[in-house]
Order: sequence, then C-alpha cells, then structure tokens
Amino acid sequence: RRIIPVRAGSDIVYTANEAPPDQKIPFHHELAQVADPPAYIFFYCDVPAETGGETALIDSTLVYRYVADNFPSFMEKLKEHGARYVRTLPQEDDPASPIGRSFYNSYQVSSVQELEKKLNDVKGLEYEWQPDGSLKVITQPIPAVRMIEQQGNHAIYQWTFHNAVIAAFLGWEDCRNDRKKAIRFGNDDEMDEATLEAIADFMEKNKVSYVWQKGDVFALNNRLVMHSRNHFTGHRRVYAAMGGEALPLDNKCNINIASPGANDLSALRVSNPLAFGFWRLENPEETAYRAIKAGFRRLDSACDYGNEEATGRGIRRAIEEGICRREDLYITTKLWNTYHDPQHVPLALEKSLKDLGVSYVDEYLIHFPISMEFVPFDSKYPPEWSNLDGEMVIVPNDIHKTWAAMESLVDANKAHCIGLSNFNCQHIRQVLSVARIRPSSLQIECHPHLSQSKLIRFAREAGMRVSVFSPLGGTSYISLNMSTQDDLLFEHSTIKYLSNKHSKTPAQIMLRWAIQRNTIPISKSSSEGRMKENQGLFDFCLHHQDMESIDSLNKNRRYNDPGVFCEEAFGTFCPIYE
Repeated sequence: RRIIPVRAGSDIVYTANEAPPDQKIPFHHELAQVADPPAYIFFYCDVPAETGGETALIDSTLVYRYVADNFPSFMEKLKEHGARYVRTLPQEDDPASPIGRSFYNSYQVSSVQELEKKLNDVKGLEYEWQPDGSLKVITQPIPAVRMIEQQGNHAIYQWTFHNAVIAAFLGWEDCRNDRKKAIRFGNDDEMDEATLEAIADFMEKNKVSYVWQKGDVFALNNRLVMHSRNHFTGHRRVYAAMGGEALPLDNKCNINIASPGANDLSALRVSNPLAFGFWRLENPEETAYRAIKAGFRRLDSACDYGNEEATGRGIRRAIEEGICRREDLYITTKLWNTYHDPQHVPLALEKSLKDLGVSYVDEYLIHFPISMEFVPFDSKYPPEWSNLDGEMVIVPNDIHKTWAAMESLVDANKAHCIGLSNFNCQHIRQVLSVARIRPSSLQIECHPHLSQSKLIRFAREAGMRVSVFSPLGGTSYISLNMSTQDDLLFEHSTIKYLSNKHSKTPAQIMLRWAIQRNTIPISKSSSEGRMKENQGLFDFCLHHQDMESIDSLNKNRRYNDPGVFCEEAFGTFCPIYE
C-alpha cells in the first residue's frame, strides 16, 4: 500500500497485487465478476520493468461487436443469462499463483464467521469449504454485457463486453483451479471453448500496450476499457486504485440563463437516446406498429403532421399484441401555432389525445414560437400554415400565458412533461423567466450542416434535454424544393470515410454523432431494415478526431426555416431564428 498525494481531492491509496512475472494477466474489467464493479482505475508506476510489463488495453465495445457479429447465439445467451464464475480461494495469500489472493483479502473480512455472513447475504451464490481449508465459490449469475448510458455529463450509450469471462478462462489456473471449469453461463450451461479461444485471440491481436516509465499516472474508465498485463523481467511495481461513479451532474442550472431557484437536471438523464418521427410518412398506422415492433419506444408526433389518428391505431395494435405497454412508450406531440391562445391549448391537446388513443402524453411541446390566427377544429384540421381564406395571419400573443396554459396540462396529468420546439436562446429565456414548471426539453433541427452547438449547450445548461429532427440533413426536403442534391450528406467524403472506417452506414455515422453530442436523434423510415439499422448505434463510438471532422461540416444550413418558406408559400415574412 502506498499513499500518493494528488492535487484534486483527497490522497489516493494505491494497492499492488502482482501475479508472477512470467505469466500474463488476461484482459478483464476490474471486479467484473461482482454486481457493481468500480467505474475508474488509477495506475501509478513506482518501478518500471526491465523488459515487458506493459499494461495492455482494449476497447470493450470493440470486443462486444466482434462477439455479436461472429458468435450471435453466444452473445444472446450471455445477455439473457449472464455468467457464473467458479473459483477456489486459499486461506492465506499464495504468491506463486496469479489468482492466489486469500478469501480474507478477496472479501475484506477478518473471520470465517464474517465471511459466511457476507456470502449468505448474496442471493444465488453458492460456496463449499474444501478439506484443505480453501473455499470454493460459485457466484450468482452476474450480468456479462452492460449498456453504459451516461457518465457525468457525457453521453456514452455503448454495449460493452463487461465481464471477466476471458480472464477466468485463460488465467484462473493453479493447483486449486481448472481454468476450463472457471466460467459458465448464468443458467449453468457450459461455454464453448472454441468460442472463448477465438475471443481471446481477437483481444490479443487488437490490444494497445502502454509502456511504463517511472512516475507515470493514468486513469482508466473501467466501464469501457479492459486491461491486462504483459509478462516481464526484472522488478516491477505498478500500483492501482479503484474508484466509484463519475461525479454527479451539478444540480444547479446556470443562473445566467435559468429562472431563480431552478436546480432540477433530471431531464438530462435519458435511458433511451433514439426516437422515431412521423413527419411525412406513408402508411403511418403500419409504420407506427413496425417501429414499435422493431424496438423504438420514443415516438415523436404532432398535430401538424396530419396522421395522429393513424399513428394511434398503430400504437394500439402494438399494445394489444403485447409488444409493449403504454407505460413503455414515450409519446411526444406538439401544440400548433393556431392554438396559442390559452383557452385553445387544452382543447388542442384533447384532440391529439383522442386521435392518438391515449389518456396522456409524456411530452407536449410548443411547436413554433409563432402565434397565428385561430382556425376552428371542425372547420380545418390540421390547420397547417393558413386560415380558412388560405392566408397566413400572425396575431399578437403573450407566450407567457400560453406557457401557463401548458403548465395546467401537467397539473391535470394530461402531459407529464412540457417543452419547446424551434425556439432560439432568447425565446427560451422568455419562458424560463416566468415558468412555474420549467420546460424539460427542446426540439430543434440539427445535422452536420447545422450543428447548433451554442443552442444545445444553452438548453442543457438550463436543464433541458435536446432532441433533434432531420439528423441526416436535407434528404426529406428535396421533394419540397427546400434542399438540393448538393445538400445530401450521405455522399459527403467525410461521412463516407467514417462509414468505411467503422463499417457502418452513413446514416449510422450521423446518428451516432448526434448521440455523442448529448442529443436525441429523431429518425424515420418505412423500411423495417432501415428501422433496425437506425438502432444499430451502440456497438461503436466515434473518436474525438471523428467528431471534430463531422463538426467541421457545419455551414449553418437550415432547411426548415419559416423565414424562407412562409414568404414563398404564403407571402408572409416570418423569421424566427435571426
């Protein structure tokens, strides 16, 4: 044990547990065989080896993807059942064994009675005392594949091969243990040796080895990266310390942009960062059903899309067939421009609820910061951008009163959350300045040609999650003469390069870019294959240089701009973003 002084926070206590130098320590996540492994590992090199002894690293998501692509049935079984580890621990530390730590040290106990109490408290764990005083432990089924969602303020959303399966298979061998019997599926089925050998070989061929120098210190994300140790000669002393979760999000919003006393950032914690949109869809009933069947649970609708009745039928069909429950879905719809008068706000939501066939929505957004002349529901629905005379008429309106009416929908449990769409920073400030119930989300147009970095940061610092429509750029706008072939990002050299680099489609690259920017991309497709493709985003990540190269494509090109299309279509100049 050694205490290393550090500038940030308390001193860190490092410990060392070296395996024999002529043996490699296999790849593993530290303490992955326990239910709640540490999030971080800190290493400190006191004495580097004469030769070898590097700490080898590998991306756990890379391993996950290899296993999922090449051994899908193995992966599905691992996801479903997890893994059980079998290990016999000595009564005293055995320095001749790479797994020679005693059961006293392993479980941090000082007596057999304390140990048995600790083991008996773990449901599903089995243990057996051996004649020589050693202890054989068969762990409870432990998750072996983990989705890492968020750490601190960072969007991760990656599947990881988060286990000690290969470490146990390769390294749990000594006079007490047979490595080939050290691991099994959580349902007690045996794991195929050839599959385990192939995974181990892949990890060995794709590792990156860090060569230590005296005094080196580095931190490792134990949730995302596996580490190992190469064999070495000479004397080597590298200490390690394990830490818990990332620092929690600061619970205080930026006082320069938020209303006084606001401190709730819970909206930023999102377990599912994918949404399915219903704008301009053919056969929305069937598409809604297929999207839910394909795995989408966030559904983005709007009165203005003109298809909520059909969308609702698709939702009901999925629920009736047992594909999902209503509470599994997160349904968003929006208040149209003609219904901003406070007396019309609850009527507009009731109409959407009736069409969608639900008793509440999870999220209700003000669609645009544009107030237009009221159009009666029974005269024209949806009213779109013009009144009964075909004219777009903007009317005076106090958006603060509209927001108060939105708040009443939360009070009535008709909408669980309320938010904004197509609002800029100053529009948001106006709402925040009077909000009794703060907007929990913002929806905006965003893609590599329109990155909106400042607006996204502003919204998140105000405690609003950000969902983004048109995440693939101008594709949907060509038929509306609002974009051209030159605007298509699918053929851009940067996107195509990253597509080849990561063996992913251009759409997956752009959707992944959106996720890693802490936004929720809203994709859409009538193709079941594309629906599944658009969800295949969690088995890779874009590196820092990849993200920067996509960021550089920004040219502030907006496709959905009322300041342009309203004047062209209705003769009304209506800029909102300038």
